[in-house]
Amino acid sequence: MSRAFKVRFHLGLGDNFMKWRVENMNTNEVQFFDPQVYSIKMNDCKLHNQRGSAEKIFDGGYKTVCAWIMASRIQLLIGDSGDNIPVSKRLMYNPRVTPNWTDSKNTNIDKKEFKSLVTCGKKLFING
Repeated sequence: MSRAFKVRFHLGLGDNFMKWRVENMNTNEVQFFDPQVYSIKMNDCKLHNQRGSAEKIFDGGYKTVCAWIMASRIQLLIGDSGDNIPVSKRLMYNPRVTPNWTDSKNTNIDKKEFKSLVTCGKKLFING
């Protein structure tokens, strides 16, 4: 099964600022989802990072798109799906802090694959 959905947090100014951006790579359709309204469950996921761009941001450069999640399937959930998800399952990406994806132990997890991930507000968690 191919990973047809590209998911990332949108930080560009405008109506979709601070929303989850979901792009269907097969149709090029892009949709935005308010994290205060929706959670996104993703299956068969892989974390992507453009390390060179992330290092420039880490060193003080301008922010640019450099990280995303590829998923084979997504499911929209209304409301907060992560009320009971332990902090130990949280994944993070902030190139101002570290230029790679990290887990709760601050381990570099770039390119790591997961069976299922879920958003909870602006946060990302391992599902299950």
